[in-house]
Amino acid sequence: MQFNQTDLLEKALRMEFLTAEEGQFLFEKAPLSELMFTAHQLRKKQKPGNKVTWIIDRNVNTTNICIANCKFCNFYRVPGSPEGYITTIEQYKKKIDETLRFGGDQLLLQGGHHPELGLKFYTDLFSELKKLYPQVKLHALGPPEVAHIAKLEKLSHKEVLSALVQSGLDSLPGAGAEILNDRVRRMI
Repeated sequence: MQFNQTDLLEKALRMEFLTAEEGQFLFEKAPLSELMFTAHQLRKKQKPGNKVTWIIDRNVNTTNICIANCKFCNFYRVPGSPEGYITTIEQYKKKIDETLRFGGDQLLLQGGHHPELGLKFYTDLFSELKKLYPQVKLHALGPPEVAHIAKLEKLSHKEVLSALVQSGLDSLPGAGAEILNDRVRRMI
């Protein structure tokens, strides 16, 4: 199927979704300057003005030990695996110091559904990190991890989130949001 570049860019500017094929066509055929202009126009519709910001952050995994058994994950290790780990405070300090040297100010913390790391582990960790680095934003634990902690502790999601925020959680990433098909999300 042949697409018209101008029509597709106008479709995007009308805030209409492009198909994967249309997006691939633009990726492969449209001049970078045209894509940049279109992206800028779309950004201005959603965020008027000329101020654009970004965050320099560091992804650090709290643990790779997990019982979720997601079919797509090549990261996790089962409890007892010799390759399993829990990140130490010294390892966090090294990674945070590196991040700060490069101008970063946020730490993305995620990991597996460890069967023994409950709410106290995370509140103690967040409190310690905030004590050591009060300027660093903690963007941590996706919704599945919060749900796992709530299940372990027999608490509500709200109780878990409240305790995490009190201990230093600044924001929550949207892990798994890229799986847009409900049937596929349930399968994996």
